[in-house]
Amino acid sequence: MQLSQEIMVFTLLGIFLIGAFLTAVTSSMRRLTAWMGFVFAFLGSGLCIALAANTLYALTVEAGRSYLTLPILNASFQIRVDALSSLFLIIIGLLGMCVALYSVGYITHERYSDEHLIRYYPFLMFFLAGMVGVVVTWDMFYFLVFWEVMTLASYVLVVFEKRDPTVLRAGLKYFVMTHVGTTCIVTGVIIIWLWCKALSFDSLKVGMDILSSERPRLLHIVLLMLFVGFATKAALFPFGDWLPDAHPAAPSAISSLLSGVMIKMGIYGMLRTFVWMMPSSPHLSIWGLIIAFFGALTLVVCSTAGLFQNDSKRLLAFSSMSQIGYICVGIGVGIGFLRISPAISTLGFIAGLYHVFNHACMKGLLFLNAGSVLIRSGKRDMNLLGGLWRFMPTTALTALIASLAISGIPPLNGFVSKWMIYHASIMSGLQAPVYLAFSVAAIFISVITLAMFAKFMGAIFIGLPSKLVSQIEGKLSEVDWTMTIPQVVLAIMCVVLGLFPGQVVLIVHRAVEAMRPEFVTPINALFPDLPLSIGICVGEGISGAFSPLIFVLALLMCMLIPYALYKLSGTSVRVALPWACGEPHSYEELRYRSSRFYLPFQRFMSFRIGQKRITTLYPTLPKPKAPWLTKLSILFDVDRLYEAVIRVCAKACEWFSATHAGVPQLYVLWMVAGVVIAILLLYLLS
Repeated sequence: MQLSQEIMVFTLLGIFLIGAFLTAVTSSMRRLTAWMGFVFAFLGSGLCIALAANTLYALTVEAGRSYLTLPILNASFQIRVDALSSLFLIIIGLLGMCVALYSVGYITHERYSDEHLIRYYPFLMFFLAGMVGVVVTWDMFYFLVFWEVMTLASYVLVVFEKRDPTVLRAGLKYFVMTHVGTTCIVTGVIIIWLWCKALSFDSLKVGMDILSSERPRLLHIVLLMLFVGFATKAALFPFGDWLPDAHPAAPSAISSLLSGVMIKMGIYGMLRTFVWMMPSSPHLSIWGLIIAFFGALTLVVCSTAGLFQNDSKRLLAFSSMSQIGYICVGIGVGIGFLRISPAISTLGFIAGLYHVFNHACMKGLLFLNAGSVLIRSGKRDMNLLGGLWRFMPTTALTALIASLAISGIPPLNGFVSKWMIYHASIMSGLQAPVYLAFSVAAIFISVITLAMFAKFMGAIFIGLPSKLVSQIEGKLSEVDWTMTIPQVVLAIMCVVLGLFPGQVVLIVHRAVEAMRPEFVTPINALFPDLPLSIGICVGEGISGAFSPLIFVLALLMCMLIPYALYKLSGTSVRVALPWACGEPHSYEELRYRSSRFYLPFQRFMSFRIGQKRITTLYPTLPKPKAPWLTKLSILFDVDRLYEAVIRVCAKACEWFSATHAGVPQLYVLWMVAGVVIAILLLYLLS
């Protein structure tokens, strides 16, 4: 069984590498390269899902063989796929297939006609291969190798539009910050290696156990390094400040992968190190609280910052950070209560991982929606958009589904995972009151998230058409089918994952069980079987239950009864223009722009520091000024050195030319002097 897993991993990595080579060779033929990239990405992503399904069905994990052994470090490339890896492989496969098909119509659009595809498809393949390698590798050295492949490939994709200085600045910020995070991870791993002298995950687990018993303070330093490194990749505030700049800069298809999948690699790293490797000790409670705290902080700061954004992709970027906060609150509860209350801990882990899966579908879809709007309108500024629903109905409908889902509206998938996070944080708060504050923050931010996406939908799709939209009305239409199908697929996933949570909980429970089976509550005890419902039991009796199908039936009844009364009344519909106080005004004057949303709340949230008024909790530091840096260019100015050499040589030539006076006797004297010097040299050498 393990051999078949290894073969599947090597096969899908080989597919990505062959795809990278062939798309690089054919990159000048844009349409052919796009379809070739789709085929290889689809095959590799499909194998990811097949490998995950095979592992989840088999329920066994065997140690694989070692390859590429490095004796000095005692490291070797080992493949091991457990249920936790499988969960992330499903996300990589699902988003990989959707993004590959979406890119066929997106990246070949005339907007990107000046950009060469050799900087897109080969690096998309490396990006997918790197993420797969991160979750299937069982050795920290090769984990970091794939981690770096993922980071460098994503950097090239972020700066795809390299002619834009803003894009280059965002790419540089992403490159520097993520490598600072990687340096922290490497530092923590080196400290553990000094105690265990090996880099396999099993050896590092033993090393952590030794540190826990012999050097507990040093273990805290190791955990701090690992936390900062993985939190930077996961975009937790304040470590993930790269994300609000990088997501808008990247092509929308890549933004979908960055938000939907790549930042989850930071979550995977936290789970693999803080849960799977960590020994059972009081350290767990401390670091669970720290992770949950930063999750709640990210929730509050990034959601309120996103509420006032006017760039559609920047709004989605802040929302991604906020949703990572939800995930970390759940995971923090799981880690913090692992030794105290296994039932609450298991619920926290399941809630966090369920939201990992949900957020991949919801945010992946929303970035594809934003990309479709960008392709048709050419704008990301929501102040310039409006009324696109009648021109792009499929995009608008899928965006509505994703917006409702991420806002936690039942019966969509976002509600189920958020409801579990609320439940876990409240139940944990009964034993540690600080977690109650986290639950209050999570519930409050759900309201903010709903307001954020009401703005997103209202400013782009539902509101009155802007002047720009009215001018290009004749050119507006739904996007190509290659871009529509991925949006529909992800929208269906948002609905299905909400209506049938039982199967998802079963898969996620297996992933949690793979981390710490000795502390995990059995699924039948935690989620007792209820007809058409999902119930939660963390103690005596059921503390919560939700029935998606019954909710849908009740919702349909509440909609059908008013509709039937409306029809029976025979009331006619009257269409009228908006009331403008009796004065003639254009639609552009009456239109509610993005920047006008929630101004009273913004004024309420603002505060003053000295002479400056701060309107958002998210800190915006001024650009550093260092005029002295321009003077350093003198040290690297080759022309100045070259000119100095020329001046010296010119002076020497002028001196030598003075000896050519045109007098024959002087020339004979130089010849005699030369003969004398030659005789002296020969004498000295002899």
